[in-house]
Amino acid sequence: MRGDGSRSKAAVAAIGEREILEDARLVKQVRELRRLVPACREPCGLGELFQDAATYIEGLQVQVKVMRMLLDKLSDE
Repeated sequence: MRGDGSRSKAAVAAIGEREILEDARLVKQVRELRRLVPACREPCGLGELFQDAATYIEGLQVQVKVMRMLLDKLSDE
């Protein structure tokens, strides 16, 4: 019975993804997100795409933080 729960979640996720991919505006936005996220594994589902995008954004935030720290350090000198 354990597998039934995950299959139903996967089925629900697939239905949601299918509905999203039927909307032309959302398809364009998903395509653009795939283009913007360099770590995007193609082909991938929306869940993987959003995870890759979140990881990429976190990496960018770390880079900005490091650059700000370097700027502060160099400004003090």
